[in-house]
Amino acid sequence: MAERKVHHLSLALFLGCLGFGSWMAATSRLELPPILFGAAVVAITHLVTVPAPSGEHLYLGIGAATAVAFLVDDPAALLGTLSLGMALTYLILIARRTRSMSVRSQYLGEVTALMAFASTVVVLRQPSGYSSDQHGLVLAIVATAGIVWFAVRAMARSLVGLEREDLSARFLWLLALEDWAVIVSLFTAGALFGLAWEHMRWWAIPLALLPYAFSHLAFVRYNNTRVTYGQTIRALAQIPEVAGLATPGHSERTASVAVSIARDIGMHPDEVSELEYAALMHDIGRITLNEPAILRAGYTDEDLARWGAQIISEAPFLEKVGELVREQHRPYRSIGEERDETVPLASKIIKVASAYDQALHDQMLSPVDALELLHLGSTYDYDPDITASLRRVVGARGDLEMLS
Repeated sequence: MAERKVHHLSLALFLGCLGFGSWMAATSRLELPPILFGAAVVAITHLVTVPAPSGEHLYLGIGAATAVAFLVDDPAALLGTLSLGMALTYLILIARRTRSMSVRSQYLGEVTALMAFASTVVVLRQPSGYSSDQHGLVLAIVATAGIVWFAVRAMARSLVGLEREDLSARFLWLLALEDWAVIVSLFTAGALFGLAWEHMRWWAIPLALLPYAFSHLAFVRYNNTRVTYGQTIRALAQIPEVAGLATPGHSERTASVAVSIARDIGMHPDEVSELEYAALMHDIGRITLNEPAILRAGYTDEDLARWGAQIISEAPFLEKVGELVREQHRPYRSIGEERDETVPLASKIIKVASAYDQALHDQMLSPVDALELLHLGSTYDYDPDITASLRRVVGARGDLEMLS
């Protein structure tokens, strides 16, 4: 149902961009070939992406749109160029990935944001009546439109994701805001080209692309480092399982459920990343059970959590992750108090996610029975707000529907 709705919306926006862009091009003072050339540039740059901190890939099209805003004085020509550019973008994207819902969702966000950008430029330029040679005023107007584009894109991306019940609008909004550094570099490259074109002509292309190329490389390397870092942590998290000290796949499943809960309740993306690492390595303390002396002396869940935290904290960058692992064994409240505020939210999530996976795979309970077991333990052990979120996550995954 959601996929069909996104498909229909994206198709309607494509037709709207095509019709509106054609009308604007026909009524503009600019000749048709330059408008079509600008639209083609906007569409082609939407084929190039750069990895962003949010985990998504941003299109370079907004850089081209920024340059167009500097170079085109006529409002109708500007709107026509960008509208036709987004119409061509739809055709190209769908031709490359015909059945991808994510591509259509991204297209919805891009079109909405770009039309907000163009409209802001047109509205702000009317009282000022600027021309392209008034560089300071042009820069101020385009910068304001860029801020509008950024906010509208983040809002559109958060609303488009609402068809998934396990993703909160707050999380999606915060995730979209994470990409500000990449977006600034795209706007800067487009503005640099637009300002330099009058004086340098085609030499403005390398002038704008060279600085951006270094930024692009930095973003790619950052993304590759983050991916490699995550792969390393996943490999380390499997040590207790390979040694037969934990249920195979428990760490991955716990991390997956924990991340879904965190997204459902709207945690900050940076906190979600720390939670994911902590959930992956929450059983790392079990490698100490290879020591016969420890087995003879006995141990508690608190001991395992503390030993795991000590191992993780050997890496200074993971000190916060180690603290979350250290606190995972604690109940969310004690006798005589409503809630223990000293227990980190992420630790409470790990406790619930781990218990749910153990109920499924160690005790062989159904999802419904596993949830009921956690609800019974919500008096002290499991935070009822977290277990309620878990029920929403499990429901969104369809596990409860399969049993009904």
